[in-house]
Amino acid sequence: MEGKEREAIAKISRGIRGTFLEGELILGGSSGLFGFPTEAPAFTEDLDFLIREDLVIGRGAEIVDSLSRLGYARTPDTPTFTSPGRPGFDLVGYSARDLTDHLSPPGALQVMVFGDLGVIMDMTESVDRDPGRMPALSPAGFCAVKLLTLRVEKGSKDKLQALLVIAERAKEPAFRDALRRILGRFDPDRRTDALADAQAAFLAIRGDPGFRDRGAEGYVAFLGKLEEGYAALSGLLSEPEHG
Repeated sequence: MEGKEREAIAKISRGIRGTFLEGELILGGSSGLFGFPTEAPAFTEDLDFLIREDLVIGRGAEIVDSLSRLGYARTPDTPTFTSPGRPGFDLVGYSARDLTDHLSPPGALQVMVFGDLGVIMDMTESVDRDPGRMPALSPAGFCAVKLLTLRVEKGSKDKLQALLVIAERAKEPAFRDALRRILGRFDPDRRTDALADAQAAFLAIRGDPGFRDRGAEGYVAFLGKLEEGYAALSGLLSEPEHG
């Protein structure tokens, strides 16, 4: 399925070029794995785009209309957009002003806004903005979002994805520094909890060859890399903060 997701991302990126949405939709969620080179599979058929809450409030009707012109219909009373034969997507909000989890005000478009996203998206190293491509979470931004996400319905998937990316890039000083700086925006207890949640996900998949957990089953094949990622994350969080 991943070819369809990549094709959809490319078409949406081309479709909003030159409009007020250019640069405002940020590829995130599990589909953030399509935004940078990685061997970690996304195991998702849906896409997520991050968007500023103030843009949703001020131009919600225009957003819905613009996406409609690209062939995507909004599911009533949701931030979900679908199109026959193409992967659907959700819009997820973030705010630089209100760092609580909340719904944006009722209007033509309403999204769920996550406070942690506002903290992470406030840092330039969290997003890659390569010319000619849709902006996407950087590897460090992606890992920070996944490590700090608390979504019961997604089980271990978020943590395992982060560990795989960390394993791939643990020897890159720029990645390590960026991830350390982003996580450093959160208090020590949050970082400790994030490490504990990642450990729990890794131990669960290591201890059960028949692992079943809400779409994360495929990550059993990456057990060695997951162990590398957990060790690297543990070491990174034990390093002194600087810069």
